[in-house]
Amino acid sequence: MGFKECCVLIVSLHKSLISPKQHLIDSIMEECGRFNIFFSRKKSGFQKVIIRGPAENVEKVNKKFLQLLEEEKAKSYSVAVPVKSKYHQFLKSKNGGNLPNICVKEGARAIFPTPKNRDQDLVTIIGKEEAVKEVKKELELLLKDLEYVVEDSMMINRKFHHYFVMRRDQLIREMTEVYAGMIINFTYEGKQSIRVTMKGEKACVEAAKKHIQRIFEPLGSHVTTQYVIPQKFYTFFMGPMYSRVQQIAKDYKVQLTFPDKEKPTMYIHPAVQENVKEKGGKNTKELAFSNQRKCKTILVSGQMENCKAAMKALEYLIPVTAEVQVPSCLHPYIIGHKGSGIKKLMSEFDVHTQVLQRGGNSDIIYIMGLAAKVEQAKIKLEKQINELQTKLEDHVLRNFKLMFTLDPKYHSKITGHKGLLIAQICTEYDVTIHFPKKGNRKIQDKITITGYKENTFAAKDAIMRVLYKIEKTVSKEIPLNHQVRDSIVGFGGKSMHKIMEEFHVDIRLPPKGSWNPNITVIGLPDNVQEAIDRILELEKYYLSTVINYDSQMDTIRNSCFYKITMDSSKCFIKKDVPHNAKGTPNSPNDDSEEFPKLKQQTPLKVLPWRP
Repeated sequence: MGFKECCVLIVSLHKSLISPKQHLIDSIMEECGRFNIFFSRKKSGFQKVIIRGPAENVEKVNKKFLQLLEEEKAKSYSVAVPVKSKYHQFLKSKNGGNLPNICVKEGARAIFPTPKNRDQDLVTIIGKEEAVKEVKKELELLLKDLEYVVEDSMMINRKFHHYFVMRRDQLIREMTEVYAGMIINFTYEGKQSIRVTMKGEKACVEAAKKHIQRIFEPLGSHVTTQYVIPQKFYTFFMGPMYSRVQQIAKDYKVQLTFPDKEKPTMYIHPAVQENVKEKGGKNTKELAFSNQRKCKTILVSGQMENCKAAMKALEYLIPVTAEVQVPSCLHPYIIGHKGSGIKKLMSEFDVHTQVLQRGGNSDIIYIMGLAAKVEQAKIKLEKQINELQTKLEDHVLRNFKLMFTLDPKYHSKITGHKGLLIAQICTEYDVTIHFPKKGNRKIQDKITITGYKENTFAAKDAIMRVLYKIEKTVSKEIPLNHQVRDSIVGFGGKSMHKIMEEFHVDIRLPPKGSWNPNITVIGLPDNVQEAIDRILELEKYYLSTVINYDSQMDTIRNSCFYKITMDSSKCFIKKDVPHNAKGTPNSPNDDSEEFPKLKQQTPLKVLPWRP
């Protein structure tokens, strides 16, 4: 049966338990079995934990937590070491005591007081007991060295003195702050040297000397070289937003000074900015930038190897100019609407282009830029020119015009109904066919075919074949019995259209309401004759059907009339008349009941029979 057990955990262990990255609870559950754990919501320095589960599992978990607490306590061993606040910055600095690095080596950590803490002269070291003791020993040794005030000096080249006083003595102020208020003085030793005297705690003075040596030793090999470029390349050389020169200064750790008419423009890599910026400024002030020749000069300052590499990179930045032969007729296509085409080429390859105006050698387009970019742009432009020339040649070939004469009386027959025939020829041969306008009286027999040469001749042959058919076409009229005409034509003219498609003829019927019984068959002689034979066969067939139908109707009509006559004779017998009555009988009256009038029998309307 499960039970409850409380366990008090320190905050650090509580964070380890709830951290999803450490998976501490999962590992405990695998080791001790399943259980439930509940954390309290109280926001205090300690956290209360409730464990529920089988008694055996809970016992194992309790022991495991106690073990973890002991380990956590061992890791949380701390010692407070009194350290004057003026030494804190020195201990933190990499160029000073570098206490954080010592703590990392020993597996501990040092906590310096913040401005909110009351006691500003205590540094707390936390970690395992052994590690904390080792760090404490190192710290005590540093503090002993700091208690002894010493004075030391070193010689530097006089030309490097300005590094200390540049930017309002920034370097001196930084060293004084880092090295616990160390005093720095300068005395001139001859024309070439300056003695730097440092007075302060022993450890601070030694660290400051090493710092100064690291700054000025590389400056012994520091050189400044000049690189001259044509003035016309100055803008291109700088690049958009000075990106090219900034990248070179960053890649090769040099200082680039670009003289200007009014003031110099300098680009320095951040790593060497502290060391060489003021020097570059001083040298450029001494240069006469008002001289136009200096406007073409670039000053490269830095280590010898870096300067050589930067000079090669600068040589690569010198733009080259390539000439591309472009026919003047293609210039509008290359330039594009409002220069959109040439602007796209410039932005894509980061080059400049120049198109000469009319009057000069207008067949040449100049491309200026970096060698690789210019080559790519040139290839792209040449490819574009080839495509345009191909399109223009194709346009010329497509615009081949073939003119021939054709009698105007055939024009309407060639075009066909609503121009369908001529449209079919145009689509089949990919050509355009122009007929003369009706208002033009001078030229009425000229037809123009536009397209590829082969296609135009093929289209002409097609028209001539149509013309041959038209010339060979005959027209014959045949009478068609009105009783069977509808049957031959069919519903919606389907039967007639079927005959037209089968024999390749055109059959025209008289308009509705016309008394003309003739139909017209148009086509080639053989086709017309075959179509007429078929129509006559159909007429004969339908007429025989109608005659048989009429004879049957006459027989039915006669039998019906005889029956009506026999039934009517019975109506003349006199009823209720005296035998001795005298008088002359009245003649039959049509309106009398004894002699009713027989209505005239109208023949039934004969409807044509349709299969």
